[in-house]
Amino acid sequence: MKALISTIACALLSTLIADVNMECCMEPDPCCGVSYELYGDILILQPNGSHFYYGAEAIGIDPNIPLGVLSPNWNILEINPDYHLGFEVGASVLFKNSNINVELNWERVNSNDKDTFVAADVTGDMVGPLFDIGPNSSAYQVATGKVTSRFDEARLNFGKKFSFCDRLYTNFYAGVDFARIKQTMSSTFSNFADTVSRTISGTSTFTGGGPDVGINYDYRMFDHFFFTGNSAFSLFMGQLKNNNTFTSFSPFVASVGNPVPNIQKTYVKNRAQLVPGFEQKLGFSYQMIWDSVSLNLEIGYQCQVYINAIQTVDMASGQAVPTDIGVIPADEIPGTGVYALGFARTLSNYILTGPYASLALDF
Repeated sequence: MKALISTIACALLSTLIADVNMECCMEPDPCCGVSYELYGDILILQPNGSHFYYGAEAIGIDPNIPLGVLSPNWNILEINPDYHLGFEVGASVLFKNSNINVELNWERVNSNDKDTFVAADVTGDMVGPLFDIGPNSSAYQVATGKVTSRFDEARLNFGKKFSFCDRLYTNFYAGVDFARIKQTMSSTFSNFADTVSRTISGTSTFTGGGPDVGINYDYRMFDHFFFTGNSAFSLFMGQLKNNNTFTSFSPFVASVGNPVPNIQKTYVKNRAQLVPGFEQKLGFSYQMIWDSVSLNLEIGYQCQVYINAIQTVDMASGQAVPTDIGVIPADEIPGTGVYALGFARTLSNYILTGPYASLALDF
C-alpha cells in the first residue's frame, strides 16, 4: 500500500510539472548521526491593519457658509506605513536516522510611522477625530497621526521530513507558538497658533500562546536551485488590554475648574481573546555544499496575519455639545475636554507583509 501511494503521488506531480525524468523514492536514505542548522533572516516588512485612520477633515461645500456646518464633505485621514527592518533567528537539530527535527526560532519587528495634515486656511475647513468631527472641532486645522508597533514571536516545533520524490522535500511540523503584539496609535489636533489642541492616544497589548502546525517545502528546479515555501497556522489564547488617554490644552481649561492640561482616561485591564494566526512564505533558494557542510541562501516574500489582535475602546459617535453641557459658553468649548455620550469597542487585525532574505548554515 505504501509503495502504491508513493507511485500515485509521483505520477500526479510528474503530470503537474511535466518532468518525465523525475524518479520517485520511498523515503530519504537513512544515515547515522545528527546534523545542525543555524539560520538568520533579514525582514523588510510593512505593518498594516484596519484601524490606521487617525482623523477627518470637514470641508465646507460653500466657503461663504461659516464652518460648513450645513452641508460639509469629509476627507478621511489615514497613516500609510513604511517598510521596516526586522529579523528572525533560529536553530534546529535533525536526527538523521528517523528524519525527525526540533526547531526553535524568534522573530522581532518594530516600527514607527507618522502622517501630518494641514487644512486649507479658508473658512469652513476643520479637522478632528472620527468620533467628533463637527462644531466641537471648529478650532482645529492641523492633524498629526502616529502609530508605533512592537512585535515578538517565538516558536518551538517538532517536525518529520519526507521526500516523496527526488525533487520534492517536505517537513511537516507541529509545536507551540508565543506572540506579543503592542501597538500605540495617537492623533493630535491643533489650531494654526498651537494655542488650542487635543491628543487622543491609545495602546493595545496582546500576549498569548498556543498550538502551531505547518509545512516547509522545497522543490529542486535544477542543479542547486530550489523553489521554497512555508505555510503555518497558529491559535493564540491570551490576554488583551488597552487604555486611551485624552489630553486637552486650551486657555479655557482652568476657567471651568479643570487642571491644565486636562487628562481623561479609559481602561480595559484584562480580557481573554483567541487570535488565529497565519503565515505564508514563498521564495527561491540556492544551496552550496562542501563535504558535510552546506550554505543555503534564500530570498522571497512573506505575509503574516493575526486576526483581532488589536483592541480599541473609543468614544462612540455622538458627543455632548455646548448647549447640552450648560456650563461652558459655546465659543469656549474647544480644548476644554471630551464629553462622551457612549463608547465603542473595535477589534482589528495586525498584518506584516514584505520581502525577506535568509542565510542558513547546515553542518
